[in-house]
Amino acid sequence: MDIIGDSKPYTNTSMVRATNILICISNGIDTNTEIAEYCKYSTSTVHRFLNVMLNLKWVVKDRINQKYYLGPVINHLLSNQADVHRYLLVNALPEMVRLSHFSRETINLSVLAQLRTVLLHYIPSEQELKIVEVDSDQEMKLAVGATAKVLLSQLDEEEIKEVMQKVGLSRLTGGNTADGHKLMAQLKEIKRRGYGVSHGERIIGAICISTPVKNYSHPVALSILGPESRIRPRAGEITEELIASAGRISKSINNTI
Repeated sequence: MDIIGDSKPYTNTSMVRATNILICISNGIDTNTEIAEYCKYSTSTVHRFLNVMLNLKWVVKDRINQKYYLGPVINHLLSNQADVHRYLLVNALPEMVRLSHFSRETINLSVLAQLRTVLLHYIPSEQELKIVEVDSDQEMKLAVGATAKVLLSQLDEEEIKEVMQKVGLSRLTGGNTADGHKLMAQLKEIKRRGYGVSHGERIIGAICISTPVKNYSHPVALSILGPESRIRPRAGEITEELIASAGRISKSINNTI
């Protein structure tokens, strides 16, 4: 989770601190004390900013558990994920189309946003037997399947541990494993290889191959999804083309920043 520093000469300190507080809340660091500790601000400073945000409806407060959540103004801005990430879509779409023609399987573009796996856009397989994701916004099972794990692997180790603590390992994995060390090892291996593969973890009989797209503000995953009978014999060439496409998208994003 990125926290913006106050030291850059072109930044407005109040705006930087307000931004960091919103980043914390969006990642489940949601009490005055937790935010102050994470951002290294005084509790009085955080309390002052939160009061202003409450008045502006940037955040809301649960008076029972004393936790803060993103308010109606922020949620309205984020309500259409396709619009929020249109810049990413513009850069990714040509490669998604190319991969669709090459593989003839379903192509997914997903981001990790507010601890949810969000399917931004997909191109369904052109074949009669096809596999597509039916859940476009996954908060549960955040560590199930290649796409989810590739997204999670793009966080640093401390952030992953924090997610495990905040969300809970059982909720992350849908009860499939209670071993945090095993999950951490899987994420490290995905980061080392540069891609992840899952066999029937989310959809029985399906294989998903996923790889990260870099240089974007959120973790991004580009994935190919299809029946095991078709994907397995071509897994090598499909993985190679998928990684190449993700690299070109990453370069395109970097060149237009």
